[in-house]
Amino acid sequence: MKKKTKSKELLYLKIAGSLEQQINNDTLKVGDKLPSIRMICRQHGVSMSTAQFAYYELEAKSLIEPRPQSGFYVSNS
Repeated sequence: MKKKTKSKELLYLKIAGSLEQQINNDTLKVGDKLPSIRMICRQHGVSMSTAQFAYYELEAKSLIEPRPQSGFYVSNS
């Protein structure tokens, strides 16, 4: 059971890390819209909660910001 939790942790950190790298490399620029949670699920073959955790991780680092009824965008902070 622990192994499954560990791999899920690594998955969301891997996704967050990949997006963070794109932000740091200016592949994703300030104001750019990120892929939807559903799109992240399809692209990476993960659950909604795993994709949400990845976005929460980036939000906690102030790299992205949610916009109601619109999605997540690269933050200017």
